[in-house]
Amino acid sequence: MQLIYKPTTFIMKQFKLTLFFCLAFVVSASAQRRYFDEVFSSVKVTESVTYGVNATVLYLSPPPNGLGQAVPEALRCDIYEPEGDDPNVNRPLVIMLHSGNFLPPLVNGGCTGTRKDASDVEMARRLARMGYVVACADYRLGWNPASPDESVRRETIINAAYRGVQDLSACVRFFTKDAAGANTYGIDTTKIAAGGQGTGGYITLAYSTLDRQSEIRIEKFYNLDAKRWMVQDSALMGDRNGFKIPGTTGALVIENHKGHTSNAQITFNLGGALGDSSWLEAGSLPIISVHGIQDPFAPYKLGVVAVPGTNPPLNVVDVSGSYDVMMRTNKFNNNASYKGKVYDVYTMQANKLNDGLEGLFPIAGAANGSGPWEWWDTAAIKALGLPNAATILRNADLSNPLHKVQGKARAMRYVDSIMGYVAPRLAVSLGLVASVGVDERDLSSNITVYPNPTTGTINVVNNWTNHQMQRIAIRDMSGKMVFETGANGQAMTLSNLGLRPGMYIVEIALNGGLARNKVVVQ
Repeated sequence: MQLIYKPTTFIMKQFKLTLFFCLAFVVSASAQRRYFDEVFSSVKVTESVTYGVNATVLYLSPPPNGLGQAVPEALRCDIYEPEGDDPNVNRPLVIMLHSGNFLPPLVNGGCTGTRKDASDVEMARRLARMGYVVACADYRLGWNPASPDESVRRETIINAAYRGVQDLSACVRFFTKDAAGANTYGIDTTKIAAGGQGTGGYITLAYSTLDRQSEIRIEKFYNLDAKRWMVQDSALMGDRNGFKIPGTTGALVIENHKGHTSNAQITFNLGGALGDSSWLEAGSLPIISVHGIQDPFAPYKLGVVAVPGTNPPLNVVDVSGSYDVMMRTNKFNNNASYKGKVYDVYTMQANKLNDGLEGLFPIAGAANGSGPWEWWDTAAIKALGLPNAATILRNADLSNPLHKVQGKARAMRYVDSIMGYVAPRLAVSLGLVASVGVDERDLSSNITVYPNPTTGTINVVNNWTNHQMQRIAIRDMSGKMVFETGANGQAMTLSNLGLRPGMYIVEIALNGGLARNKVVVQ
């Protein structure tokens, strides 16, 4: 059966060059597909899982020398899993990092900044209902935005971002280490994605491109006053993965889960920016980017990051925004894993504004700010009685100027669109599905699946000469995937499947289309 999308709602705000739409898909239950349809009805949440410990430096009330005190900090995440899913099935993992300007909420001049921010939780739950395991993770905070010295502001925020990359790497290793043993969460370590919004976007973009220590030693990351590199990786910080560099002191390094891989297969950012465009090279990870064209905090193209809420603006560092990132990513063909393999109404609308840059979802209009998908409890902020509550809410409104008018309902429509654009690209890039909306011709007529009924063994024969099998999946009648494997050759025998009696759909992905056949297991 061919998968057919039926958009039932389409909203386009009449801003000049505005891209804002809400889409709802109605798909027949038997056509629902795991990893970009929400095939699970509920989510299991395990809170405050410690994934590592690392040394932190908080620049909140700096002493005269401008440095805070380094202390060990437990790093935690909340883990979201599809309720009722089989934890023994290898499942893809998404690690998500929150926004917050590398400072605690409220202190950062805004209303968000933790792993429990409303939009992070909502997106984590949606991805979990699609079949992903999702970890909303903390990372170390701290820099000195109030320094009158631009070199201090630049050095401290660069170090904060560097620590974030180390923490994200440690979080990946936490799961790869667990998967090598008990595999508590049923993770397939070849299918890991990392994403972040706002400040978390800075971290994930750096994580996806910073692959050599020499890349942090470029001119703009040199402190001319102190006559040293801003990131002191040898003496203090360690390498980008959070390990001591051989033969160096690494005084602040606490190594987590050494001996396990730190690698994900794809990243995505909602806002944020890349520390330096030179980091992005051929062979860097695939990236999916969502960005407000008129983002007041992180430039959409090339620009300078400024400290939020300062007047006049206190500049920090020049960076590459999502447009520049995706221009370079497409130039190097780093998005080949999903390029041209997703085509739906979200793609069509994004393509009206992204100048043909596959993987870039622009959001236009000043009223969309930097995070129109975020929301918060304004009444609760006012009830705290903080002397700067008005300033905090004013700064928060810059990220979502219409929040005070439409609140959560409007933000949720943006979440709809973000998930509609990002999730299919994650699924295709991770090899979970062959394509979405592209070449999904029904090729069932020339595929033989037997015996039917069966007592357990299933044979699949491809009688096409011009379409090669790529993957075979078995789904129950709710659409939940109960088995999948890569496929090659013209025939495959599937045995020891452990299927309970009932009806199943055998789904074969081929280059050029899909085949689906119903099978009864006795």
